[in-house]
Amino acid sequence: MNKNPAATDKVVRSVLAKAGVLGARELAAWKRPQDDIRRLSQRDYAASLRRHLSSARVDALVRRAREVWPHFNRAVLGPPSQEFFASAADALQLHIKAARYRSLALYGFYVDRAGTMLTKPLIFVNSAHHALAIGTAFCHEVGHHFSAEVTKPKSARIRFYFDAAYSAHLRDEGELFADVVVSLAGYPKTAAGRIFTKPERRKIAQKGGLDEALIQRIRDHLGGSYGFDFSAALSPRQNLQYLAGMLHYAKLRSALLEEFDV
Repeated sequence: MNKNPAATDKVVRSVLAKAGVLGARELAAWKRPQDDIRRLSQRDYAASLRRHLSSARVDALVRRAREVWPHFNRAVLGPPSQEFFASAADALQLHIKAARYRSLALYGFYVDRAGTMLTKPLIFVNSAHHALAIGTAFCHEVGHHFSAEVTKPKSARIRFYFDAAYSAHLRDEGELFADVVVSLAGYPKTAAGRIFTKPERRKIAQKGGLDEALIQRIRDHLGGSYGFDFSAALSPRQNLQYLAGMLHYAKLRSALLEEFDV
């Protein structure tokens, strides 16, 4: 999985040393997760998809993802494991580093190899999170890798994944593309069709629309598929943090069904 640990660790240390500076705004926002939840409930996800992506591009993404995970958008990928990461790293020709980081506001980051000492691109995930959040971070960064395969940047580019920034993702084509990978991985089409019923989808994808019954269906899916639920073992802030992510990816998944039938 990592044939050059010294170089990888050096890059990880360098990037993490900058995270607190480069992500100052996001780190501050993380202290007020309810603000992001309020913004998310009012965002029109369908409009963001139409503005930044297309059905053809999303279909191409699904085809590329199935080269790594043949059952992508057909069945849940399952909770992350060492074998899951190693298999994907080999298929994608990536370095992967999982380690605990002091701030839970940071989920992970992606570094393209251009202009670095790396022989392959690098994905870092913050292992201090719940297993579902670790898997979310990994899938998000894989989305950046898929995007980099197309754009082929000439200089090194780092993509941080901070919590409390989901609203900003809807204005950024690269972040939205990466979030689509997470939504399709977490809610395969058959399950998504059960959770987000056809009469509800437009309302959910646009403003509000997340009623109590729908939220319970989402929680049942996350609990049954990934062993996740909000609990007293997590701090109130962390529960709110994960709630923001749950609402974001649910609204995005509903919008993908409504706009692109994927």
